[in-house]
Amino acid sequence: MKKLLFTFITLFTVLSASAHAVFIETSLKGTIGKPHAIKIVYGEPTEQEVISKWWWYKEGMQINLTLIKPDGSTSTLTTTAQGDHLSATFVPDQDGVYHVSLKRDTERKEGTKTQYQINAIATIQVGSSALGNTATHLANELFVFADQTSFKNKKEVSLTLFQKGKPTANTAVQIIAPSGWIKWVETDAQGLIKFVPEWKGKYYAEVSRREKVEGQSFEEYSRASSMSFAVN
Repeated sequence: MKKLLFTFITLFTVLSASAHAVFIETSLKGTIGKPHAIKIVYGEPTEQEVISKWWWYKEGMQINLTLIKPDGSTSTLTTTAQGDHLSATFVPDQDGVYHVSLKRDTERKEGTKTQYQINAIATIQVGSSALGNTATHLANELFVFADQTSFKNKKEVSLTLFQKGKPTANTAVQIIAPSGWIKWVETDAQGLIKFVPEWKGKYYAEVSRREKVEGQSFEEYSRASSMSFAVN
């Protein structure tokens, strides 16, 4: 009974701590030669907060994003403040799957025992080629990966959670549907989560994990990560 109560309290703490996240919002389909817009928002996909309230944001701060092209080459995108979000653009120049990645340690007050880290990913399909949709292209320390750029409604969706390049078991991942429906799914021994979507549209996955560290001026990392995927 005590073990069950402890598990419930721990799970409640995790769920509460991940009530808000940093998201990369963008169209999941792009076109060669056409500028592709990206927004960085904080909150939930349907309830965003202005950037002046972001606990990780300072006035005038520029956040760098990593653009990974289908051929594996990378470049840096610099965001600019736009009132209630940060924005960036890029122009696709090849068919395949592009990834836009954000990885950043937040500002930490001296003496604070926890270092928070933000991870966010967006996957953009240009043309019909699957070139570039590989987890090895992503350098984030925590991320959920979809091995295809879109899924079919009413058909099983399979996603994999990676931490430091390895599939991660026994971790709760929050799935947010376009309708606002939320489901928590725990990864299996291979780091997989599976569920059947009930609506078409853009879905989001959120996850957070803590890790004890040594040899640092803090005691633990608390990492959060978000991503989006399409259900057609």
